[in-house]
Amino acid sequence: MNNDPGSPLPLYNQTHYTREELIDAISARLDPVELTTILAAYEMASSVHEYQIRNDSTPYFWHLSRVARIIIHELEYINADVISAALLHDVLEDSDIITADVLKYNFNAYISYIVEVLTKNIRLLGVQREQENHEYIERLRYSSIDCKIVKFAERLDNYRCLEFGVKRNPFGYIEITERNYYPMARDEQNNILNRIIREMDHIKLKFFS
Repeated sequence: MNNDPGSPLPLYNQTHYTREELIDAISARLDPVELTTILAAYEMASSVHEYQIRNDSTPYFWHLSRVARIIIHELEYINADVISAALLHDVLEDSDIITADVLKYNFNAYISYIVEVLTKNIRLLGVQREQENHEYIERLRYSSIDCKIVKFAERLDNYRCLEFGVKRNPFGYIEITERNYYPMARDEQNNILNRIIREMDHIKLKFFS
Protein backbone atom coordinates (compact mmCIF):
# COMPACT_ATOMS: atom_id res chain seq x y z
CA MET A 1 0.00 0.00 0.00
CA ASN A 2 1.05 3.59 -0.62
CA ASN A 3 1.39 5.29 2.75
CA ASP A 4 2.98 8.53 1.49
CA PRO A 5 0.48 11.30 2.32
CA GLY A 6 1.88 13.39 -0.53
CA SER A 7 1.24 10.76 -3.18
CA PRO A 8 -2.08 9.93 -4.82
CA LEU A 9 -3.70 6.71 -3.67
CA PRO A 10 -3.23 3.85 -6.13
CA LEU A 11 -6.22 2.32 -7.85
CA TYR A 12 -7.67 -0.58 -5.90
CA ASN A 13 -6.49 -3.23 -8.34
CA GLN A 14 -2.96 -1.81 -8.14
CA THR A 15 -2.72 -2.55 -4.41
CA HIS A 16 -1.50 -5.63 -2.64
CA TYR A 17 -0.79 -6.83 0.88
CA THR A 18 2.92 -6.96 1.55
CA ARG A 19 4.58 -9.50 3.80
CA GLU A 20 5.55 -6.72 6.20
CA GLU A 21 1.99 -5.39 6.39
CA LEU A 22 0.73 -8.89 7.05
CA ILE A 23 3.19 -9.40 9.89
CA ASP A 24 2.35 -6.02 11.42
CA ALA A 25 -1.36 -6.82 11.36
CA ILE A 26 -1.32 -10.27 12.94
CA SER A 27 1.94 -10.86 14.82
CA ALA A 28 0.52 -9.60 18.12
CA ARG A 29 -2.76 -11.48 17.69
CA LEU A 30 -1.55 -15.00 16.88
CA ASP A 31 1.01 -17.32 18.37
CA PRO A 32 4.38 -17.82 16.62
CA VAL A 33 3.39 -21.18 15.11
CA GLU A 34 0.24 -19.69 13.56
CA LEU A 35 2.21 -16.73 12.22
CA THR A 36 4.77 -19.08 10.67
CA THR A 37 1.97 -21.04 9.01
CA ILE A 38 0.48 -17.91 7.44
CA LEU A 39 3.86 -16.67 6.23
CA ALA A 40 4.57 -20.06 4.69
CA ALA A 41 1.24 -19.86 2.88
CA TYR A 42 2.11 -16.36 1.68
CA GLU A 43 5.44 -17.57 0.29
CA MET A 44 3.96 -20.66 -1.37
CA ALA A 45 1.18 -18.70 -3.05
CA SER A 46 3.60 -16.00 -4.17
CA SER A 47 5.83 -18.64 -5.74
CA VAL A 48 3.03 -20.61 -7.44
CA HIS A 49 1.46 -17.49 -8.97
CA GLU A 50 4.72 -15.64 -9.66
CA TYR A 51 4.25 -15.38 -13.42
CA GLN A 52 0.46 -15.33 -13.54
CA ILE A 53 -1.24 -12.12 -14.69
CA ARG A 54 -4.90 -11.18 -14.41
CA ASN A 55 -7.02 -9.67 -17.19
CA ASP A 56 -6.34 -6.21 -15.74
CA SER A 57 -2.58 -6.79 -16.26
CA THR A 58 -1.82 -7.00 -12.53
CA PRO A 59 -0.01 -9.89 -10.82
CA TYR A 60 -2.44 -12.61 -9.82
CA PHE A 61 -0.89 -12.91 -6.38
CA TRP A 62 -1.99 -9.37 -5.58
CA HIS A 63 -5.59 -10.60 -5.70
CA LEU A 64 -4.85 -13.39 -3.22
CA SER A 65 -3.05 -11.05 -0.86
CA ARG A 66 -6.00 -8.65 -0.92
CA VAL A 67 -8.39 -11.49 -0.04
CA ALA A 68 -6.27 -12.12 3.05
CA ARG A 69 -6.32 -8.40 3.80
CA ILE A 70 -10.12 -8.31 3.56
CA ILE A 71 -10.41 -11.19 6.02
CA ILE A 72 -7.97 -9.61 8.48
CA HIS A 73 -8.81 -5.91 8.32
CA GLU A 74 -12.41 -5.69 7.16
CA LEU A 75 -13.93 -8.87 8.53
CA GLU A 76 -11.57 -8.98 11.52
CA TYR A 77 -11.57 -12.75 11.36
CA ILE A 78 -8.14 -13.54 12.76
CA ASN A 79 -7.99 -17.26 12.16
CA ALA A 80 -4.69 -18.72 10.99
CA ASP A 81 -6.26 -21.56 9.01
CA VAL A 82 -8.66 -19.26 7.18
CA ILE A 83 -6.03 -16.63 6.38
CA SER A 84 -3.66 -19.33 5.12
CA ALA A 85 -6.37 -20.92 3.00
CA ALA A 86 -7.28 -17.52 1.56
CA LEU A 87 -3.72 -17.11 0.34
CA LEU A 88 -3.58 -20.69 -0.98
CA HIS A 89 -7.07 -21.11 -2.37
CA ASP A 90 -5.97 -21.24 -6.02
CA VAL A 91 -2.69 -23.15 -5.75
CA LEU A 92 -4.23 -26.53 -6.60
CA GLU A 93 -5.78 -25.05 -9.73
CA ASP A 94 -2.64 -23.32 -10.91
CA SER A 95 0.16 -25.72 -9.97
CA ASP A 96 1.05 -29.04 -11.57
CA ILE A 97 3.21 -29.94 -8.57
CA ILE A 98 1.27 -29.04 -5.44
CA THR A 99 -1.38 -31.53 -4.37
CA ALA A 100 -3.76 -31.79 -1.44
CA ASP A 101 -1.29 -34.12 0.24
CA VAL A 102 1.44 -31.50 -0.11
CA LEU A 103 -0.83 -28.95 1.57
CA LYS A 104 -1.64 -31.37 4.38
CA TYR A 105 2.06 -32.09 4.92
CA ASN A 106 3.16 -28.44 4.86
CA PHE A 107 0.17 -26.97 6.67
CA ASN A 108 -2.68 -29.07 8.08
CA ALA A 109 -5.69 -31.11 7.02
CA TYR A 110 -8.19 -28.29 7.59
CA ILE A 111 -6.31 -25.78 5.44
CA SER A 112 -6.07 -28.45 2.75
CA TYR A 113 -9.81 -29.12 3.09
CA ILE A 114 -10.72 -25.46 2.55
CA VAL A 115 -8.47 -25.22 -0.51
CA GLU A 116 -9.86 -28.47 -1.93
CA VAL A 117 -13.44 -27.24 -1.53
CA LEU A 118 -12.54 -24.03 -3.37
CA THR A 119 -10.74 -25.82 -6.21
CA LYS A 120 -12.33 -26.79 -9.50
CA ASN A 121 -10.95 -28.17 -12.75
CA ILE A 122 -10.68 -25.04 -14.87
CA ARG A 123 -9.39 -26.98 -17.87
CA LEU A 124 -12.73 -28.64 -18.64
CA LEU A 125 -14.90 -27.42 -21.51
CA GLY A 126 -18.51 -27.62 -22.62
CA VAL A 127 -20.84 -29.99 -20.78
CA GLN A 128 -18.03 -31.19 -18.53
CA ARG A 129 -17.35 -27.63 -17.38
CA GLU A 130 -21.03 -27.06 -16.65
CA GLN A 131 -21.11 -30.25 -14.57
CA GLU A 132 -17.94 -29.23 -12.74
CA ASN A 133 -19.41 -25.81 -11.95
CA HIS A 134 -22.58 -27.44 -10.60
CA GLU A 135 -20.60 -29.83 -8.40
CA TYR A 136 -18.44 -26.94 -7.19
CA ILE A 137 -21.46 -24.95 -6.04
CA GLU A 138 -22.97 -27.97 -4.31
CA ARG A 139 -19.68 -28.79 -2.58
CA LEU A 140 -19.37 -25.22 -1.35
CA ARG A 141 -23.00 -25.17 -0.23
CA TYR A 142 -22.40 -28.05 2.20
CA SER A 143 -18.93 -26.98 3.29
CA SER A 144 -17.82 -25.28 6.50
CA ILE A 145 -18.52 -21.62 7.14
CA ASP A 146 -14.80 -20.92 6.77
CA CYS A 147 -14.87 -22.13 3.17
CA LYS A 148 -17.71 -19.73 2.44
CA ILE A 149 -15.96 -16.82 4.16
CA VAL A 150 -12.88 -17.28 1.97
CA LYS A 151 -15.03 -17.63 -1.15
CA PHE A 152 -17.13 -14.56 -0.44
CA ALA A 153 -14.03 -12.50 0.42
CA GLU A 154 -12.53 -13.59 -2.89
CA ARG A 155 -15.75 -12.64 -4.68
CA LEU A 156 -15.75 -9.24 -2.97
CA ASP A 157 -12.24 -8.49 -4.18
CA ASN A 158 -13.29 -9.40 -7.72
CA TYR A 159 -16.31 -7.10 -7.46
CA ARG A 160 -13.98 -4.26 -6.55
CA CYS A 161 -11.90 -5.03 -9.65
CA LEU A 162 -14.76 -5.25 -12.15
CA GLU A 163 -14.33 -1.65 -13.23
CA PHE A 164 -10.76 -2.47 -14.24
CA GLY A 165 -11.73 -5.27 -16.61
CA VAL A 166 -10.75 -8.23 -14.45
CA LYS A 167 -13.79 -10.15 -15.75
CA ARG A 168 -14.67 -10.28 -19.44
CA ASN A 169 -18.40 -10.23 -18.63
CA PRO A 170 -18.82 -8.28 -15.38
CA PHE A 171 -22.62 -8.25 -15.58
CA GLY A 172 -22.65 -12.02 -16.00
CA TYR A 173 -20.27 -12.34 -13.04
CA ILE A 174 -22.64 -10.35 -10.84
CA GLU A 175 -25.63 -12.37 -12.02
CA ILE A 176 -23.90 -15.69 -11.30
CA THR A 177 -22.83 -14.43 -7.87
CA GLU A 178 -26.36 -13.47 -6.91
CA ARG A 179 -27.90 -16.66 -8.32
CA ASN A 180 -25.39 -19.23 -7.02
CA TYR A 181 -23.71 -17.68 -3.98
CA TYR A 182 -26.13 -15.31 -2.29
CA PRO A 183 -28.52 -18.14 -1.26
CA MET A 184 -25.67 -19.81 0.65
CA ALA A 185 -25.14 -16.70 2.76
CA ARG A 186 -28.84 -16.34 3.45
CA ASP A 187 -29.06 -19.98 4.53
CA GLU A 188 -26.10 -19.54 6.89
CA GLN A 189 -27.45 -16.34 8.48
CA ASN A 190 -23.85 -15.47 9.29
CA ASN A 191 -22.94 -11.89 10.15
CA ILE A 192 -19.64 -11.98 8.26
CA LEU A 193 -21.24 -13.25 5.06
CA ASN A 194 -24.05 -10.73 5.40
CA ARG A 195 -21.52 -7.91 5.68
CA ILE A 196 -19.83 -9.04 2.49
CA ILE A 197 -23.13 -9.21 0.62
CA ARG A 198 -24.03 -5.68 1.71
CA GLU A 199 -20.69 -4.44 0.39
CA MET A 200 -21.11 -6.30 -2.91
CA ASP A 201 -24.60 -4.85 -3.31
CA HIS A 202 -23.15 -1.37 -2.77
CA ILE A 203 -20.51 -1.98 -5.44
CA LYS A 204 -23.14 -3.34 -7.81
CA LEU A 205 -25.21 -0.18 -7.48
CA LYS A 206 -22.17 1.96 -8.30
CA PHE A 207 -21.17 -0.31 -11.18
CA PHE A 208 -24.61 -0.14 -12.79
CA SER A 209 -25.08 3.60 -12.26
